[in-house]
Amino acid sequence: MAENPSNFVRDWISEHVHSDPFFNGRTEERVGSVMKRLSAASKEAEIPQDDPELAPDLLRDLIQAAIERTYNPSAGLRSF
Repeated sequence: MAENPSNFVRDWISEHVHSDPFFNGRTEERVGSVMKRLSAASKEAEIPQDDPELAPDLLRDLIQAAIERTYNPSAGLRSF
């Protein structure tokens, strides 16, 4: 039996979406890239592709929120 789609999506995003300076200011490009990877991973995990948790608009919102949460332009820098 396939994993619960909601748990799969939440866990996958949490594990794979991290701050990446390469995409600085190019959020839409990054969202598209992550959506493709998530879609492939969900197929591999045998998540039914017609599940509402995999609706493109919902995934786009979840991924964008995760990117915005993890983006920190001063990561690794300290002020003295």
